[in-house]
Amino acid sequence: MDFESARDDEVARALARKSFSSHVMHDGLGPLDDEAMRLIREAVMRVWEHAGSPPGAVHRATILSAELPRLIAEDEDVDSLEAEGVSRDRQITLAKKADAFLISLAVEVDK
Repeated sequence: MDFESARDDEVARALARKSFSSHVMHDGLGPLDDEAMRLIREAVMRVWEHAGSPPGAVHRATILSAELPRLIAEDEDVDSLEAEGVSRDRQITLAKKADAFLISLAVEVDK
């Protein structure tokens, strides 16, 4: 599946968004330790379960999340996260972590 097809998948978009936003939120509260990762996992799983646990949705979300670091780096506009003190470099780092998280989750749930 390509990026454009994955982008059309509402559940995949919601999962990728929830993963990234949860990483940003928990990073702002402190280190992304085991407890933070447990809470992020619960939040992402709630989105997936609320959508009916569609097969392959988490994998499709990884296709979207894999592109996020590049999209953040290429965006020249100051966004709301930068305005709130989350640097572009930190956003890229968190996007990569959110992608790695979704990849591991996809292995688990998209069997």
